[in-house]
Amino acid sequence: MAKAANAKIQDLAAKLTSALRQGKPQTLPPGSEGIKPEEAAKIQQENDDYGNKLWNLMMKIVQEGGKGKWDLAEPLREEIVAEYKEDENPAIKSPDWFQQIPYLQINVSMPGIQAVIDQMPLFRGIKILIVTCEKAGTPVDLSEILKNASSYPLEELYVLNFGSSVPLIPPEVSTFSQLKILSFVNNRLGNIPDYVGKLTLLNDLQIDLNPISEALSGIRSLKMLKQLSLVKTNIPESEIAQIQKLFPDCKITAK
Repeated sequence: MAKAANAKIQDLAAKLTSALRQGKPQTLPPGSEGIKPEEAAKIQQENDDYGNKLWNLMMKIVQEGGKGKWDLAEPLREEIVAEYKEDENPAIKSPDWFQQIPYLQINVSMPGIQAVIDQMPLFRGIKILIVTCEKAGTPVDLSEILKNASSYPLEELYVLNFGSSVPLIPPEVSTFSQLKILSFVNNRLGNIPDYVGKLTLLNDLQIDLNPISEALSGIRSLKMLKQLSLVKTNIPESEIAQIQKLFPDCKITAK
C-alpha cells in the first residue's frame, strides 16, 4: 500500500507541475531569446523533471520523520555522475560529432588510447592531428595511426617527443596533400625522405631536436616553404646557407 501511495503522490506532483506551468507564461534564462520553440519546450521539461525529483526527495524525507539528510543537490549530482560514466564509454554516442571536430590529439601514454586509435577512421573533419607521449622511447605504431587518418583533410601534423621510437618520417605522410605544417620535433630522424617533397602546399617544416645531418635533398621541391626550423640538429652551416639560397623567402631557425 505504501509503495502504491508514493507512486500516486509522484504522479500527482508531476501533473501539478504541468498544470501550474500551463497557467503562467514560460520563462527562460536571459540570453535565450533565439531558442526555437521545440528547444524551449525541452528545457522546460527538463526543469519540470528536476523539480519533480526535488519534490519526491522532500516527500521521502518527510515520510522518514525528518531523519533523512536534506541534500537537495542529490538529483543533480546523480545526473552528473551518470554523465561522467557515459563519457568513459568508448562507444559512439553522436555520429555527427565525428564529422564536426577539427582537432585530434593522440597521447599514446594514456590508458585506453587504442580505443581512440581504432575509431579514428570515423572522424571526417580533422585538420590538426597531434601524436605525442609523456616519455621519450614510448612505443608507437605511427603507420597505423596515419593510415587510420588517411581520409582526413589534414592541414597540420605534429609528431612530438618520441625520441628513439620515431627514427623516420613514415611514407604515409605523403598522402596528406593539403598539409601546410609538418612537425617532427624531438625524435630521432636521420634524414628527410624524398616523399616529403610531394607535400607541395607545405609552408612550415619543423625538425628540431633530431640528429639529422642532411635536409636539402628532401626539401628541394617544397616551393611553398616559408618557415624551416632546424634547432639542435646536425645540419652543417654550409648546407643551411645552401637552403637559404634555394629558398630566399624562407625563415630558417637554426639556433
